[in-house]
Amino acid sequence: MSRARSVPLIVFGLGHVGSAFLSQLMRMRSSLAERYDVDLQPIALADRRASFFDPDGLSADGLESAINIKASGHSFAGQPNALDGLANIDLIRYVADHGIEGAIVVDASTAFGMEALLAFALGQGYGVVLANKRTLAGPWISAQVFFRHPLVRFEATVGAGLPVVSTLRYLVDTGDAVQRIEGSLSGTLGYLCTCLEEGQAFSAAVADAREMGYTESDPRDDLSGMDVARKAIILGRLAGWPLELSDLEIEPVYHAEMSTLSIAEFMAELPTLDAEFAAYMGGVGGVLRYMAELSSEGGSLSLRMVGERLAVQLQGTLNQVSFWTGRYDKRPLCIIGPGAGREMAAAALLEDCLQLAQGMSCVRASQV
Repeated sequence: MSRARSVPLIVFGLGHVGSAFLSQLMRMRSSLAERYDVDLQPIALADRRASFFDPDGLSADGLESAINIKASGHSFAGQPNALDGLANIDLIRYVADHGIEGAIVVDASTAFGMEALLAFALGQGYGVVLANKRTLAGPWISAQVFFRHPLVRFEATVGAGLPVVSTLRYLVDTGDAVQRIEGSLSGTLGYLCTCLEEGQAFSAAVADAREMGYTESDPRDDLSGMDVARKAIILGRLAGWPLELSDLEIEPVYHAEMSTLSIAEFMAELPTLDAEFAAYMGGVGGVLRYMAELSSEGGSLSLRMVGERLAVQLQGTLNQVSFWTGRYDKRPLCIIGPGAGREMAAAALLEDCLQLAQGMSCVRASQV
């Protein structure tokens, strides 16, 4: 591994996905370095209040300790060797001031307001790999740079580990005209619908999905339809449509008055919806799924009944995305597979880091 070119990693967010990413990296780092001559080396980890940084690379023990700190619900602030108050864009400046070049910033958080940090990182010549959808789904005026910059990758933002983003990028890059995008884009909501079909209470299904890491840290990101909306916006913008969230009609699956509750209060209130969902499932025919339809004009996202054939393809956390294009006009190009789970999303992050590191290596070699 010592002969491999070192690529520094700066990781924001050690929740379900970020921790799984570091765990996968620790297992695979040596073999990837040997196979691709690229050593992905974490040098900095950050939460909202503090960070760990070592320009020579954080040790395996240090990474494991950081994962355990976050798993216990604590911040890095106040921990031994932590840099309290050094987070967000200040950390990128600090790293750059230490002469670190060719780094990759991994945003595995769910934080708002990361645009300035990521733009600054790109300005330093750093790469950016995203699992956080918020930057890409924000106002187009600020988001467009991340779709157009060659050092940005975001496969993990849609479909977890499914090759949804790379497939759509291939269609666009080879001149195909995307006309319509349809599908079930939430493994979480697919899982919940399957649980309801099997007779499980809605509140219990949500609690189980949260425990298994299928939901965002706040389940309302999924249940509001907003997580699906962000994915739809990302796909639409990648297809060439500069859509805004306001262009989508979004149907939540909980009552509006529950949106102001704390996460704990929201989870405690969920059982009040059980009878309503049970009655709904008893009164409809067919199979329920949360579906998205998208075109250059906008889109709609809602619970709806789907055909039996599609329902078979969408059991549990399975996602399905259909691209209707100039080439695929009679029958769409479809991608089907598991669309939720920390391990799949983490694997997409790892692959993006590897591909970006290899690309950055080629660029640097050509400049020598």
